[in-house]
Amino acid sequence: MSSRESATQPDALPPLHLGAMLTASGAPDDERAWLDPSEPTNASVSPDWYREVAQIAEQATFDFLFIADAVFVDLDSPAHYLSRFEPLSALSFLAGVTSHIGLVGTFSTSYQEPYNLARMLMSLDHLSRGRAGWNVVTSLGDRAARNFGLDAQRDHETRYARATEAIDVVRALWRSYEADAFPRDRASGTFLDQSKVHTLNHRGEHFSVAGPLNIERSPQGEPVIFQAGQSAPGMALAAHSADCVFGMQTTIEDALAYREGIRGAMAGSDRPEPKLYIKVMIAFADAPGRADEAAREYLVRHGALDELRGRVSRAIEREIEVGDASTITDRDIARGHVNEGTWLFEHLTEDRDAGRTLGESVERLLGRDRLVFAGTGEEIADEMVEWQRAGAAEGFIMQVSNRAEFRRVRDELAPALRVRGALRDAYPEDATLRGLLGLAERN
Repeated sequence: MSSRESATQPDALPPLHLGAMLTASGAPDDERAWLDPSEPTNASVSPDWYREVAQIAEQATFDFLFIADAVFVDLDSPAHYLSRFEPLSALSFLAGVTSHIGLVGTFSTSYQEPYNLARMLMSLDHLSRGRAGWNVVTSLGDRAARNFGLDAQRDHETRYARATEAIDVVRALWRSYEADAFPRDRASGTFLDQSKVHTLNHRGEHFSVAGPLNIERSPQGEPVIFQAGQSAPGMALAAHSADCVFGMQTTIEDALAYREGIRGAMAGSDRPEPKLYIKVMIAFADAPGRADEAAREYLVRHGALDELRGRVSRAIEREIEVGDASTITDRDIARGHVNEGTWLFEHLTEDRDAGRTLGESVERLLGRDRLVFAGTGEEIADEMVEWQRAGAAEGFIMQVSNRAEFRRVRDELAPALRVRGALRDAYPEDATLRGLLGLAERN
């Protein structure tokens, strides 16, 4: 049966949802992007680069652009992390040069007040006519804490409790006004119907916020909430609050297990289950049957093993040599947890318990720390559909730093997905981000 025929069968699935994470000069997984002579060395602070990539994504009918962020700098980090735009500014710019695609930015609940978050994000939602999304993070590392008057980051449990309360407060502020609270009736002189205003008067463990917000609801009601926590508290936060979850699993089995973890955390809740989007790197091959070659070439081009060694060194705060035969210590595991989160904590713990050396542990990560879909557009489309049919994802977030490769996504992968019924042909008229993602709009 051909893929075109299979797309018309009764068990055909809804189209995949696709996001583009803009990493410009190169972040982990595309570390050496800035060395490509076809890309500007200053891509991470180039409005032209962001505009072009956003418009390619829109031409490919992607659902959203995604901007990750951190509130500190490590001078040994990849190029993109050393000099990059603040997300709200970048997304506000992109709102003016796009028409349909969603705009999702990362903002921390650890170092922002809910009132500011609610106001900034609702403003972006209005500026984009209902296309805004908020990726909620709690921020990792003591370096971030020291930029905000703290000696060290708050403990894991406190950060997630603060995040849960912050999201609840932000959502309550977004709902300060009923949909018809602003009649703007010149005849009667009534701009606001005060009976349709809801003050907050919140007093919680972490925040005290009176409200109401000083901006009304947007065309989609309120921005879409994304969350990317992999730990038990992170999954609990997603279960409590998220519309969409950003996953970094590298196998179908791991993605299904992660989804089950979210479902377990939602036991007894009447909230809709969050949609799961998996981060992926794309490596094109010029002929069928060369997917492995394309994936290897991608990893070599970006110095994946060197990058991993440096990333883990920074996380555990000691140098890892090539072929390092030293033992993984409790301190390595603890610092890895603080600076990188649950994924590294669990990996180092497993390797410590198995008696692996630190060098062996880093090398073993090479096959586990990133998902690379490689091959022709047809082969990559088949792999994406396989994940969707297995129930492992509603869609994917592609890391983008190379414009030529991203044009191939538009010109080769997107048509192959459409043939399979796995990508829309065009945007619906006046669609909001909630509409694109199949989420209920907030009235």
